[in-house]
Amino acid sequence: MMVKQVLEYLNPQEGGMYIDATCGSGHHARAILEHTDGKAKIICIDKDPRAILRAKKYLKQFSDSVIFVNDGFENIEQIVKRINAERISGILFDLGFSSEQISDSEAGFGFRQDGMLDMRFNPESPVSAYDVVNSYPEYEIKRILFEYGEMKDAEKIAHLICEERKKRPIRTTRQLADLIASCRKKRGNIHPATQVFQAIRIYVNNELENLKSGLNGALKVLMPGGRIVVISYHSLEDRIVKKFMKSSNKLRMLFKKVIVPDQMEKVINPCARSAKMRVAEVIN
Repeated sequence: MMVKQVLEYLNPQEGGMYIDATCGSGHHARAILEHTDGKAKIICIDKDPRAILRAKKYLKQFSDSVIFVNDGFENIEQIVKRINAERISGILFDLGFSSEQISDSEAGFGFRQDGMLDMRFNPESPVSAYDVVNSYPEYEIKRILFEYGEMKDAEKIAHLICEERKKRPIRTTRQLADLIASCRKKRGNIHPATQVFQAIRIYVNNELENLKSGLNGALKVLMPGGRIVVISYHSLEDRIVKKFMKSSNKLRMLFKKVIVPDQMEKVINPCARSAKMRVAEVIN
């Protein structure tokens, strides 16, 4: 996502040490390595072991330049200490999830492919989307939908879910998506269940608190002049990133306005329509 802008604003150099805090399948990491003729070093972090396996295959030709870490970016400071990395030149956070994750029915993130309700980035995390939908009290589901999905009809949807699960467990992504679509109108090309899935996913993975921890950790490991590039996909994330970059006296925001994908990328990749990039540099 926004690869051209990532390369321009992260500004990777030969001999530099960079962190891809959300490695996914390794597309950004590969772009950075190709840009530097394989002469940069990259720490690829992802808490999804399935993503790490995909990235290892995709970046095989650059294996001498990559360190893979199966962990969450909320632990970025500890990760850097653990592998004895020094002088981090730049860190990228791409907070979206990959097309591979969406299409993986076992992961249960999306509703294009039917699969078990899961939504955990780390398959060993204790709480899944299935647990939330089938066992949480109605008032708690309402809170999750309102707080993390910013849904005005959170109470209505929470009640619908609880009534449906009395009849039978809601086991799959398609079941949940069809249930939501039965009482919510589609907005343009956006599926009626999108906000519901977003809210539950954010809750299950503790995404907002982890983002705060990751940003604070990034600031502690970056060298003077190092850059943080963050791509977010909804307002809750972007507010956290903006507040963090504006409030820190150790950072200088490179742009006051948010950076968005060009029209061509939005046409080629519809998922890019909501992407927002912010960039800051550690003050010398």
